[in-house]
Amino acid sequence: MRVGIDARALLAERTGIGVYTQEIARGLSAVPGVEVILFAPKEIPLGAVPPGVRTRTDRYPFGTVWVQTLLPRRLAEESVDVLLSAVTIAPARLSIPSVPVVHDLTPLTHPEWHRRKTVVAFLPWIERTLERAAKVIAVSPATAAELAARFPDVRGRISVIPHGVDPRFSPGAAAGEAEAVRREYTRGRPYVLSFATLEPRKNLGALVAAFERLWRDDENRPDLLLAGGAGWRSETLAAAIAGSPYRERIHRPGYVAAEAVPALFRSAEAFCYPSHAEGFGLPLLEAMACGTPAVISTAPALLDVAGDAALSAPAGDIGGLAEALACVLDDPEVRRRCSERGLARAALFRWSDAARLTAEVLRASCAARPAA
Repeated sequence: MRVGIDARALLAERTGIGVYTQEIARGLSAVPGVEVILFAPKEIPLGAVPPGVRTRTDRYPFGTVWVQTLLPRRLAEESVDVLLSAVTIAPARLSIPSVPVVHDLTPLTHPEWHRRKTVVAFLPWIERTLERAAKVIAVSPATAAELAARFPDVRGRISVIPHGVDPRFSPGAAAGEAEAVRREYTRGRPYVLSFATLEPRKNLGALVAAFERLWRDDENRPDLLLAGGAGWRSETLAAAIAGSPYRERIHRPGYVAAEAVPALFRSAEAFCYPSHAEGFGLPLLEAMACGTPAVISTAPALLDVAGDAALSAPAGDIGGLAEALACVLDDPEVRRRCSERGLARAALFRWSDAARLTAEVLRASCAARPAA
């Protein structure tokens, strides 16, 4: 079976969908009888292409137009059997089965959280993509439930296949690692980590407000490290930080290279992910795999991933978020329990399992043909 993957998410800084694309390509290429080809409108950086995976790229400036015009032609030229649409949207006209991966529906449900180009690339095409899909992959039970509620006709074609976690994310820190990380990112101070693109959906303004409460109560609590690239409408967050009396304790290193990320998790006192909504929440899984206690919002997908391993508060409840963070930071028994449960929970998520289940869905989809 020759599988084509829409690899547009590998062209920019690799966040959630980019990590998914890279890891699912790597995993599928290890499944017997599966050949993987990555397709993109531009050259894919070499470091993003897993060993043994071929690429077919163009020199085209507009990704959305490329999907609808050139991608079908490239798939036919490479005799691809099935398309895995890792960025969800598939070509409207396609002679082979397509399997869209639905990470979340927020461009549809909350377009104000996204850049206009993201909304324009999603809304006109999502219904047609789902209508034509042989099968549909949802990355969490929460995403599957929302997908089935909004598009009832697709319910019987949905398979839930969660992400995995790279073995690099583990609790085994090298000697002196935490001290070195703190020197580099927080001027030597202990910190609580948030790892997300700085954009409204991630609710980082509430996290800053919660920490201001924590510091007012006890100035000895850890600093806050907001790791992640600037995203859509990050100016409001930047202004809130600039106006905070505790701005010197809020650190923004920007996008952190993949090789440095595991140490960032391991060296944190805790991890906090207060998003309004997520499709999965890969940084939460990575934090748990490192044994880092976690505090999350009550976004359904985050609760799916964490199980009983994290403390939670509603995204809009700044006081509840501060209380949960204080509990994790101040109570050694709570920290120990969250860490142990997080490690056990993270062990259930493997990219090899995700690839095996995805290969099964793709093989099944090859028996179906897209609607005329």
